[in-house]
Amino acid sequence: MNLLLDTNILLYLSKNPKRVLGNIPVDFDNDRVYLSIVSIGELKSLAFQNNWSIERWDVVKNFYDSCNVLEVNESLINAYSQIDAYSQRRNPGYDEYSFATPRNMGKNDLWIASTAALLGLTLVTTDKDFDHLHQVFMEVKRITPETLV
Repeated sequence: MNLLLDTNILLYLSKNPKRVLGNIPVDFDNDRVYLSIVSIGELKSLAFQNNWSIERWDVVKNFYDSCNVLEVNESLINAYSQIDAYSQRRNPGYDEYSFATPRNMGKNDLWIASTAALLGLTLVTTDKDFDHLHQVFMEVKRITPETLV
């Protein structure tokens, strides 16, 4: 399976690497694990703002060095605009929505979702921010934070 990990998975990893790695639904022998450069940027900003130790940052860096890191580029723009319009219930390609009110997504989440959608990756996350996109643009695998910490 090809998986794209959301930023929150990396955040939990930084807190307790051994526990988290054992609880992410990843078969490291058979799954290809991807990260968006957006997630790395988000986490680097959190690390900077919260004065993380070098050791804590190294846990994340060592993990993402072993993953496939995907850049944001022009090829994502169409997926981004489709997902953003869909989330606002204003995508002309859809007559029906499984949600009654718009889902305001953060811009970083839109880039992450666009990456998963364009490349056909399963998005692994701990939050509900992507639930409305499940089986529409990509598969979303939501896991509970309690299993990670």
